Amino acid sequence: MRQFIFCLLSTTLLSTSVFAAEVMPASEEQPAAAAPAAVPLNALPAPTTSHSVLTLDAAIQRTLENSLRLKSFASATMASKGGLRQAGALPNPELGVEAENVAGKGAYKGFDSAEVTYGVTQEITIGGKISARENIAGKELEIASLDEQAATLDVIRDVTTAYADAVAAEENVRLATEQKELAEDVLKSVSVRVGAAAAPLIQKSRAEVERSTATIALDTAMREREITRKNLATLLGEEKVMFTLDSTAFYAITKPDIAGIEEKLKANPNLVKLDATLEQSKARLDLEKANAIPDPRLNVGMRDFRDSGDQAFVVGVSLPIPVFNANRGNIEKARNEVSRAEFENRNAALNINADLIRAEQQIENAYMRAETLKHEVLPSADKAFRLSREGYGAGRFPYLEVLDAQRSLFGVKQQHIAALKEYHAARATLQRLTAAHAGRIGNKGESK
Repeated sequence: MRQFIFCLLSTTLLSTSVFAAEVMPASEEQPAAAAPAAVPLNALPAPTTSHSVLTLDAAIQRTLENSLRLKSFASATMASKGGLRQAGALPNPELGVEAENVAGKGAYKGFDSAEVTYGVTQEITIGGKISARENIAGKELEIASLDEQAATLDVIRDVTTAYADAVAAEENVRLATEQKELAEDVLKSVSVRVGAAAAPLIQKSRAEVERSTATIALDTAMREREITRKNLATLLGEEKVMFTLDSTAFYAITKPDIAGIEEKLKANPNLVKLDATLEQSKARLDLEKANAIPDPRLNVGMRDFRDSGDQAFVVGVSLPIPVFNANRGNIEKARNEVSRAEFENRNAALNINADLIRAEQQIENAYMRAETLKHEVLPSADKAFRLSREGYGAGRFPYLEVLDAQRSLFGVKQQHIAALKEYHAARATLQRLTAAHAGRIGNKGESK
């Protein structure tokens, strides 16, 4: 009888375990289980998911291949190539037929006395107009290519920032989950002490409020995670992100090396574009000066005399006289456009340098704050919470000590995540300004 009961219980327990494993599938949305005691955020296990891991490098490559924005810039570059091809085209010749002394009276009745002239007229472009137009179109192509490069670097920066935002939001969800579970565990401890008349009832009410606050924080963190993942999915050209993001690189930060970074700024396509824009405005001035010189028109033809049957060549040339229009207004306009381009270039260069200095300060500040929080503040806050909780359980500390230590600990962890997020954003900006990902510009799949 005892053996039968033992076998029955064993079978029941085994079937219960199997059923639990079947009804609890892994889900990306389920936060990782945290221990009751606080542990460092980066020590939490990654959430189990059936999706593959999407690294930052893979996200960048996928965006470069699918970005509609980059494809539009590529089309603009191709359009500029067509403009360059057209800039060197010569004017088309004109074929003309002219009949004189026709349909008149007397001897000029009908076509018997007609004089018919067949000729070709060609406008001769002089003054360097074609070369000036080619220079303008060439600079237009260079500017379009630089705009495409700048757009590529912008996309890489945006994806890097969006990826860091999504990882930070995911880590905030894990942190909020840990905070909620810890609040529930503390509530259980307080309830036991209140039930044993070792603590006043108000401590239980405070613990319940803390648990409710943690629940709200978790809900907010999950909503923020959805927003950041949707933003990343938009950049990837997808409806939603069906991948697990890699948080390893998010925590593995290095001390920023900004030595000689001003020299790297010269590779910035926006800075290179300034020179091309100025050269293009000068080419426009050259074209307007050339347009002040009128182009002659040369015509060559054959005249047929119907009454005598004789024929003769006709040669002529015409040249506009620049009396009323010497193109002075357009020349003055182009000259002032050159001056404007010079001033705008100086202002743009100053702004780019200011952006570089700002990014340098931001990444240095974020790195120092993240390292200080990780190696100094976070261990101290974790130790303070652990000691206060142990002391409360032994009756040596009031509940307010535990509550303050708990809030401080999670506040520090949130600051650490925020500092890491700022670090990656500033790093992405620095890489954008110095064209650190210039090697990816030629590796864009269909976007090139």
